[in-house]
Amino acid sequence: AENLRAEISLKIAKLKKEEEKQAKVASKKGKGATLNVKKEGAGQIVIVGLPNSGKSWLLKGLTGVDVEIAPYQFTTKKPQMGMMNFKGAWCQLVEVPAIDEGSSEGKAQGTQLISVIRNADAVILLARSPEEEKIIKRELEKSNIMLGRKRPKITIQASTELKGLSIAGKQYLKIPEKQLIEFLKSYGVHKASVILEEETTLEKVALALDQKVVYKNAFVMNAFEKFDKEKLKERIFGLLEKVLVYTKKPGTEADLSVPMVMKKGSSVEDVARVLHKDFAKYLKYVRVWGSTKFPGQRVSKDFLLKDGDIIEISSG
Repeated sequence: AENLRAEISLKIAKLKKEEEKQAKVASKKGKGATLNVKKEGAGQIVIVGLPNSGKSWLLKGLTGVDVEIAPYQFTTKKPQMGMMNFKGAWCQLVEVPAIDEGSSEGKAQGTQLISVIRNADAVILLARSPEEEKIIKRELEKSNIMLGRKRPKITIQASTELKGLSIAGKQYLKIPEKQLIEFLKSYGVHKASVILEEETTLEKVALALDQKVVYKNAFVMNAFEKFDKEKLKERIFGLLEKVLVYTKKPGTEADLSVPMVMKKGSSVEDVARVLHKDFAKYLKYVRVWGSTKFPGQRVSKDFLLKDGDIIEISSG
């Protein structure tokens, strides 16, 4: 079974390389047009679904933007945008015209619409049944877009200084090392540092090597089922993997209506750098209210902030 899987994976690798060659030829002939939607706010989340899945209704309900809502299919002809307010942070929601079977092959400007999804930060997939969900995911996967998945924790760095393949993290291998080496060579990787940080199969290695594949945070919902609007906004904002942080001056109260939007895992120094380069350079100390052991606790510049933290920076 292992040998059969290895043989199949090698064939897939060769087919992918041939597919890439054909794609380059097609692009030179003017195919594969894209459609760009300028990003605004804390992040861009696209609303995707089949015809009449409630995309326009959801966009209007969350942003208040005036969009046409009708019972017939393909009401939306081009992407529609609106800004969603979540605790003072503004996120851009983009309704993508209906995706359907054949969109990945160009049906009804499908490739252009999928390019909008590819460029977005996250995805809300509207589906009224498991079958609708499968259709959308299948069309996106054909276009190298993976929803709700993360890129495998497999790092492959080419290096001319190495004599061959250096593999670290062999304890994660679920295949013989020899098969991995043969597989990498079939991709043209002969001299590289390979770092494995999770259970590794040939399929995962192929995904790690394929730079065309993008991974998007996403969740699936039925727009016509009852939901709590504020809880839904919180879930949507969570797709961006960011936190809201508030600042205050000594002796004042923080303005909780104007948050700073930072990536999860940001430190006090990161916030200071965003506020002003000199803040980070001449940082004396910072006090934090929220995730610390006690209110106003002094913390180091490496302290990692949590959602809702209030910080007071002293520099000079």
